[in-house]
Amino acid sequence: MSSLGFHLVLRLGDDRVIAPSRAARRRWASQLCALARTFEIVAWKLADTHMHIVLRASEAEAHELVRRLRIWVALALSPGVPLEVQRLKPLAGQSHLEAAFHYALRQDDHHGVETDTYQDSSSVLDVLGLRVHAPEMPRRVREALPRLRREALLQYLSIDTLAEAVYPEHLAEAAAGAWAVESLRGRDALAVAARQAAVGAARDIGPVATARALGITPQAACRLAKAIADPREVRAVRLQMAFRAARPLGASFEAEPRAALPAYASKPSMYASARA
Repeated sequence: MSSLGFHLVLRLGDDRVIAPSRAARRRWASQLCALARTFEIVAWKLADTHMHIVLRASEAEAHELVRRLRIWVALALSPGVPLEVQRLKPLAGQSHLEAAFHYALRQDDHHGVETDTYQDSSSVLDVLGLRVHAPEMPRRVREALPRLRREALLQYLSIDTLAEAVYPEHLAEAAAGAWAVESLRGRDALAVAARQAAVGAARDIGPVATARALGITPQAACRLAKAIADPREVRAVRLQMAFRAARPLGASFEAEPRAALPAYASKPSMYASARA
């Protein structure tokens, strides 16, 4: 009997915490988003010692995804132990797909994990347009789960509403989260692109305030502002700022500013923008 796809559960060979830091979670996110451009992943989530992936694929494609992940783990992370498949379960029908989707995304509550306040380790950011690396995800999830409501997705962010906004005190971290990088420092392509998106997202507050928020010079802010910013990337940064303002840090061990002074707002959409 054929299936709609598979629900994968993977963990490292010694059952260690799979992504113990924000930097590690964002590194995993970048790789899983890259795989989502090739494989029909509809959900993924890192728990503490394991990860869930729900995808529409053949069994051969599921094994190929695992093979690529194993290679990446060995070369990029070098943990000294292999990535192992704990479960590769066929999805028996639409209701099974829906259940697997929600089960994967609620792992924090299921296991009592409180260290990932801003959900860097979840595909929910991609589906709602808060991250830029997997623009296929909103459309794919809409097609796979037409009954899914935006309100249900917001529950996984522990917020009730989400609309674009500008909060300068959250700008730098919002852009880093949208691009899944540790910070905006450096000259690599992702850091430069994230800074450019940040400047585009904060255009309403002017170059001086933007420069102060990003820790760059006003001249650098003006220079970055001359480039045409991708609306989808700008939207991701603004949604990230609104998310951080709506959900101050609680049990997380990572420090970020808490104060929030709104400067921009626009009407939210169901998932990501049509451009996604």
